[in-house]
Amino acid sequence: MLLPVPRTLAGTPVSMAADLRAAKQALRKELRAKLAALDDDAIASASRAVAQKLFELPEYQQSKGVACFMSMPKEFNTRPILERIFQDGKRAYLPRVESVKEHTMSMLEASSLADIDAFPPGRWNIPEPARDGPVRVEACDQGSELDLIVVPGLAFDQKGGRLGQGAGFYDRYLAKIQECKGAATVKLVGVTLDELMIAEVPRDDLDFLMHTVLWPSKGQ
Repeated sequence: MLLPVPRTLAGTPVSMAADLRAAKQALRKELRAKLAALDDDAIASASRAVAQKLFELPEYQQSKGVACFMSMPKEFNTRPILERIFQDGKRAYLPRVESVKEHTMSMLEASSLADIDAFPPGRWNIPEPARDGPVRVEACDQGSELDLIVVPGLAFDQKGGRLGQGAGFYDRYLAKIQECKGAATVKLVGVTLDELMIAEVPRDDLDFLMHTVLWPSKGQ
């Protein structure tokens, strides 16, 4: 079931930046509480169902390089996706925070699941490629073959709208990808749970739209 549009948005376009930030923050608070109450097994099962939908997409089947994210507790579980990327012989890219102050990150190539499992904890205790580890290809580098990004979000809507955690790391990185790869080259696929699909994500022109959003009950 889709959540209703927050009262601060219903029937009235959000034009002021402060109003937009307030609407997003209120929605984040609501959704974080909903997510915290979900059963871990239910999250894992729903994540597997969404992963299967991803594998059936032509965009995935035709892709050569896939960027994904490392799951946090009480979040969509990407492990099945990471496993399949390597099984299918595709190149995998994982995020690393480069500057908390500037809200920037990179997407660095991982060589295997064992490589990923050896990532040390980074910012917010999320595993990420080590700074003192091997030199890695970045997704914007020439020859990286990145053509699909599996994008996390706290909420999505059916039009491709995405609500992030609020720090802006992905919005900045997606803008960078468009510059280095071209807007039409890299497909953006949002993955989420039924409970995090809402009627309308509050957004402005700086927020990126997904090409596709996948959730467990989509198409049912």
